[in-house]
Amino acid sequence: MFSSLLQISGVPFRLDDLLALAIIAAAIFGCAAHFFREIIYGRRGQRWNMIFEQIERYDKIQIVIHWVFLALLLGLFITGLFIYKMDYFLDASPQIASVGLRNWVAYHWYFSIAVINIGIFHIIYDSLIIRKFREAWVSRRDITNMKAIIQNFTARTKEYPRLEKLHPMQKMFHWATFVNIFLLGFTGLTIWEPFQGFIQASGLGAFNDWLYIFKSRFLHDILTFTLVGLIIGHFYFSTLIPTNWKVFRGIIYGRLKLEEEVDQKKQPETTNA
Repeated sequence: MFSSLLQISGVPFRLDDLLALAIIAAAIFGCAAHFFREIIYGRRGQRWNMIFEQIERYDKIQIVIHWVFLALLLGLFITGLFIYKMDYFLDASPQIASVGLRNWVAYHWYFSIAVINIGIFHIIYDSLIIRKFREAWVSRRDITNMKAIIQNFTARTKEYPRLEKLHPMQKMFHWATFVNIFLLGFTGLTIWEPFQGFIQASGLGAFNDWLYIFKSRFLHDILTFTLVGLIIGHFYFSTLIPTNWKVFRGIIYGRLKLEEEVDQKKQPETTNA
């Protein structure tokens, strides 16, 4: 009974449920370990402040893109989960199963197209229209700041560097998410039936089995739950760490609070953690 619940997709070369749960558990464990070090053991619940040089965070279009992108990813995950576990939903939720596997695949595809479109618009808008794409690049200063942040986290120093606009880990998260979603799109494309037909018509049919069964479908599942782990970490750092609340406010209102701007002008280059 238990083993049947753990692997009920019934499709060969798909991600085992235990591995999927292990990826999510690893993300939750990492957040819990950080919370214990940062809040309970390290700072002991005391509020501390990160100093940013830029008060302006995002404009209205960037904010809308962020939340629409998140909603589309949620839609992709839900429809993908129904596809991944359709055998389970046949018994657990006949309403979901009655929609049909082919229809859920179609909805998943529509969400994929929407994510691609908004992703392209996001890149064009940030790089060509407002010319702020360079703010996402990891600079030498970010590397230097990251070393200081690690030393602060490991209690080797009480100093915390002044940040420009984005935390170095925030930049790394965005690039990790970009690579993950790009690979999700590629592996999803290779298991899409029309693409399989294109491969066959191109005389590359020998690669069909390799792409569809042995590699892409399995990798697509791993990348999916890796993305879930990244999103869990993103929500944790955005909402559960007090010093990041003002950064979370920035993705809603576009800027830090005015009183924080005044405080920053009075702060030295480094601040005690």
